[in-house]
Amino acid sequence: LHRLIRRQRQMCIRDRPNILDQPIHGIIIPSALFVVGVSIITYMTGDLRYLAGILLFAALLGVRALRAFQRRQSLFPDRWTALELEDQTLISKNTALYRFRLKTKIETLNIPAGHHVAVRVPIDGEQVVRYYNPISSKIEAGYLDLLVKSYPNGVVSKYFASLQTGMTVDFKGPMGIFNYVPNSYKTLSIVCGGSGITPVLQILNEVITVPEDFTKIYVIYANDTEKDILLKEELDEMAEKYPNFEIHYVVRHPKQNWDGESGLITMDQMNRYLPPYSEDNRLIICGPEPMERLVLEHATQLGWKQDGSASFADDQVFVFQCK
Repeated sequence: LHRLIRRQRQMCIRDRPNILDQPIHGIIIPSALFVVGVSIITYMTGDLRYLAGILLFAALLGVRALRAFQRRQSLFPDRWTALELEDQTLISKNTALYRFRLKTKIETLNIPAGHHVAVRVPIDGEQVVRYYNPISSKIEAGYLDLLVKSYPNGVVSKYFASLQTGMTVDFKGPMGIFNYVPNSYKTLSIVCGGSGITPVLQILNEVITVPEDFTKIYVIYANDTEKDILLKEELDEMAEKYPNFEIHYVVRHPKQNWDGESGLITMDQMNRYLPPYSEDNRLIICGPEPMERLVLEHATQLGWKQDGSASFADDQVFVFQCK
């Protein structure tokens, strides 16, 4: 993930933030210097006409301040905002990373781990809404990154594939109920499949960027084929770099040279690769609905307490409703 972010940063190096976009440089400092200068001239000359300059400047400052206020935030939970597509990067044969510009180059998105945004696009005269988990790091300014996988019958993912640089998409959010508190559990056991890796990336970003968070993360990531494994190189690099993160892959239809786990996720795999049920451990599941049902059955037999109802924010066994 870090390598992917670095690659995106290199592609967008021409769009380094303008220092004047920052309020302290673009409004406050110039205003203070102007007022001080005019005040000195007025005092030295005794000519009050210079005060007219201050009033004119105040009006211009008000206009600039209003514009800065209007563009200070890109996402709202109760209304749509159009964001411009900056670039896209092909990740696999049917998945791409889409980078959208925020309203200002200094804005960062403080989206809680496991929360998503709503996306609205026009298709056949109707506004169609889907939900995605942004994978943007909280330290990356000016952008919102979405990882979108195209499906044969996915009308919105096909729309994304047709987007060209400069086109806009409507966003609303963030929204979601998942709650993560650093060090609230000793371990997080995560079982995910396909594009269900996106909330996992959010959780990883939340944990590994906080030195005081000692939570250990164990992931089983399932896919149909080896080529469907999203960001495998980046995930392996993270597992190598961070000792508290471990990941194992399960491929349903592997090639002969595949040396990992194969088939569907089994209870034996969960027993071997994930910590056992304990009050100190948490289990998170995100993927296609059939996979989630299967994993929940295994989890119940392994002692995890879950009644199959909808998950709540702090549930020890939390199941994402992947869209």
